[in-house]
Amino acid sequence: MNILVLASDNYYLEYTKQVFYSAHRYGNWQGEYGLFVHNVPHEKLQWFKDRGIHIFEPEPLIEEDVNGWPPIIFHKCYLVHPMMKPWKKVVYLDTDVTILRDINKITKYKGFTARKENGNLNIRGQFLHDEDLDENGLKIMNRLNKTYNLNRVALNVGVMVFETKYNSMYFFERAKQLIIEYKNVMRLPEQALFNLLFYNRWNKLPSVYNDYTYFFYTKDIEKVPHLQRKKKQSKILHFIGLSKPWDSDNYFYDLWTSNLASANDFPNCNQIGEKPSALVDVLRRADRKLRKVPMYLAHGTWLAGQQLQRYWPSAYQWYKKITG
Repeated sequence: MNILVLASDNYYLEYTKQVFYSAHRYGNWQGEYGLFVHNVPHEKLQWFKDRGIHIFEPEPLIEEDVNGWPPIIFHKCYLVHPMMKPWKKVVYLDTDVTILRDINKITKYKGFTARKENGNLNIRGQFLHDEDLDENGLKIMNRLNKTYNLNRVALNVGVMVFETKYNSMYFFERAKQLIIEYKNVMRLPEQALFNLLFYNRWNKLPSVYNDYTYFFYTKDIEKVPHLQRKKKQSKILHFIGLSKPWDSDNYFYDLWTSNLASANDFPNCNQIGEKPSALVDVLRRADRKLRKVPMYLAHGTWLAGQQLQRYWPSAYQWYKKITG
């Protein structure tokens, strides 16, 4: 049996209901459900218990915020703890996701699997910038740079798959050690942590299971055809930017609010999620990439103009005339 889990403090607790509902209704999830919580009044957990969701309230690994991030984010470390071994696979989802279609094939991935970070951001980008570090922070980063190649592409922790046969107390204790050692220099704390913990030992998750962009604003998506394809191709949308699905100017606001309003029907609602074939997935991915071509051409034209203006102004004026 597999389990789909989230983590939440009291602030985001209500939002998790939408994730559980959409995972069941549209994701057709066939496993069990779980929720890691921190500082949540017990009476607020009854909704989840009544619906058969496993509640995990482990000891917090840290009590204070880390560079503006709350302690709950480090509850993700328990995903590698032996306590999760009753389940074969653990699928973790952030609270700022919504599920659009069948997700059960996500459990076919072995070991530890995650999607690469937005824009191929490297591991160094998960830590504070040099200008934000004090003298001790610079020393810590120098030591870190000697141990890891920080130029490697980072992983994103919004959607992760764990094969629990690799869970161990050693692995868990290693995660705790990394928090203590590097918490003062972590810009995206749990993401920095998991990039060190799984350094050179993670598998890549297809983008449809963690489909993200900063541009979920309605005004942006209505202007960009390839962004409109997300709703027609993606399995899990991840709202990583400032535009969250619970914001009224988000393109998916109506869907999100509808899911939340229907959450009380979970888990007794019918599972109606689309199950696209591998061929359909490939064709949709190709269609979406083709719709990016005009954007790339426009960007290339702009870059070419910038270089001409700098090195050959007269040619730039001619170029500007023929390109409009």
